[in-house]
Amino acid sequence: MKTIKILKVFLIIAITCFPVLGFSAEDADEHEGEDEAGVVELKKNSELLFKVTTTDLKLSDIANSITSPGEVVLNQYKTALVSLRIDGQIIKRLAKMGEEVETGQALAVISSIQMSEAQQAYIVNVKEWRRVKQLGKQVVSGKRFIEARSKWHSSEARLVALGLDKKQLSELEKNQNPDGIFRLNSPINGIVISDDFIEGEYAAAGSQLFVVSDESVIWVEASVSPDQASLFTKGDFAEVVHSGESHSGVVSQISHIVSESTRTLKIRIEIDNSKDDLHPGQFVTVKLRQAASVKKMAVPESALVRTADGDWGVFVEFKKYHYRQIEVEVLEQQQNLAIINGLTLGMKVVTDGAFYLSAELAKAGFDPHGH
Repeated sequence: MKTIKILKVFLIIAITCFPVLGFSAEDADEHEGEDEAGVVELKKNSELLFKVTTTDLKLSDIANSITSPGEVVLNQYKTALVSLRIDGQIIKRLAKMGEEVETGQALAVISSIQMSEAQQAYIVNVKEWRRVKQLGKQVVSGKRFIEARSKWHSSEARLVALGLDKKQLSELEKNQNPDGIFRLNSPINGIVISDDFIEGEYAAAGSQLFVVSDESVIWVEASVSPDQASLFTKGDFAEVVHSGESHSGVVSQISHIVSESTRTLKIRIEIDNSKDDLHPGQFVTVKLRQAASVKKMAVPESALVRTADGDWGVFVEFKKYHYRQIEVEVLEQQQNLAIINGLTLGMKVVTDGAFYLSAELAKAGFDPHGH
């Protein structure tokens, strides 16, 4: 009995003098996750807190996009080849490469025996028609009247087909000099892209003397795979980058012919080139983006960090001042966003400051996989 009383006294003294070791429920919550792999805790007054920004993860409007090589080419719908329609000799050059020309402006003076013969026939037929017309149907037979008018129209049409315009026809009627000299005119407004000939040169019918093109709206052709081409349609957006400068445009046409050598399709893009920045033959980088968008889970590229294994990861704030690194799968990157898998909507993702958290994690020696 005496022994029991001594033991009770000893227990009372021990409880009084030595507090119970351990954590309260409140302490447990406070320290939860601190020893968990891949977790960084920042103190309330830490300078890093001012560098860390979080955003609730939600779906973003994302349009499919790709990047491909491209080349600046002439806008063929605003380009004209100026060629001879008959054999002739180039007497004088009236326009040079790089010069702006207008529709109907003379580019070169040509001398041609065929033109001289056609001019002579025209002059004869004009005179005959005027005589017959003046006499009238009461004097000449109907057959002669019709023949004279027909030959006049026919000779005039021949001269036009050979390259004479109305102004040159009027001059010929006035001076009636079939010298075979005529002017080769520009059919459109534009810039002389090429003029590959020498004055005095004899050129055969069909010879190309000038190329004139309106470069205010120019084309860029991007080479993409058939699968990539199927993602886009007329009107989709495009950005063309050359020498660090960006130019906006739209998809105007998509080819249906696959190149035998490259197995790619051409996507044609129209670019406003009113500042004359782009020229045919330049190689560019083309960024194509769909006009329509879809909802996808995405985070800013600044949120991505590399895990200890070299995979992609992000930090999420799971409790105030507590951040956990989670490995994610990056499906694609576009528009400064990363399309990902591996997170849940509503999570607080660190969008700025992930680099600092990653550095803190590395200093602590944590492995996000617990290896």
